[in-house]
Amino acid sequence: MIERSIFSNLTRATDGNVSAQHGPYLLQSALQPILRETSEGVFELEAIEGLVRASRDGVHIPPAELFSLIDEEDQPLVDSLCRSLHILNAGLLGRNDVTLLINSQPGLFTSPHAIRQEIDRMRLAAHEAGMAPARIACEIRERSGDDLAALARFAGQLHEAGFLVAIDDYSATDHDLDRLSRLRPDFLKFDPVWMQRFAGNSAGVALMRVIVAQLEREGVHAIVPSVEAAAQVELCREMGMPLMQGYLLGRPQIVPTSLNADFPAIAGGTVRVSPPVSRLATPANRAPRTAPRFGRRIA
Repeated sequence: MIERSIFSNLTRATDGNVSAQHGPYLLQSALQPILRETSEGVFELEAIEGLVRASRDGVHIPPAELFSLIDEEDQPLVDSLCRSLHILNAGLLGRNDVTLLINSQPGLFTSPHAIRQEIDRMRLAAHEAGMAPARIACEIRERSGDDLAALARFAGQLHEAGFLVAIDDYSATDHDLDRLSRLRPDFLKFDPVWMQRFAGNSAGVALMRVIVAQLEREGVHAIVPSVEAAAQVELCREMGMPLMQGYLLGRPQIVPTSLNADFPAIAGGTVRVSPPVSRLATPANRAPRTAPRFGRRIA
């Protein structure tokens, strides 16, 4: 039996959206779209990422600073609370055609009991949200000093429970290939700095195209993050249409969002594009590509 006290930190507004309180900190969900452009030039909403937005007395706290302000013994609870928050809010969209990516710090859950308990909490939140676990991907972020065997156990138990797994900052190093083997991710995000090395020459783009195709054959969906310029969209086209995420395509929106209005699902699963995306050059009307620069944003 799991401990359900964590859900006492959640507050549901009259419109159904959920926020959380931990001590003096207000926690809210921001959802950012992740798109794929088809060969017909249609942008489809394939996933969203849940990002925490924290504040204290109305003052915004950068996400990168949040956990440094929380007592160490409370960090697992807050990390878990954020995932439950995103799952419940994503469920309100009612989109069974869209996958939710949620961040995790698995180094906070190292014992078999802690891992099992956390996955049970995710399953409970998914049930409450009306979301299938197969539509929820937990992004395993490796940090210095993490136990690699524990990360693999966490990923394995997520898969056994029906959830998906994602990894970040992939750059095809030997260590990253080992992560692929150990964690068996369903999604991965390329390292923007690593991608920059390949963006300016045809040989590098050809290599990226081979990597994207190989990953897709193995059932791994590649995501290009930090897309902030049309040249980066053109590069993704040349790479073989991986998933794209970034401020050019859609900023994170604190719930309640306009995602269903921006990307309404229509017959056949095709999704209409939002106005910012529709202004980009289509495959039939491409502008000459210049080497794109990938930025990093703390989200």
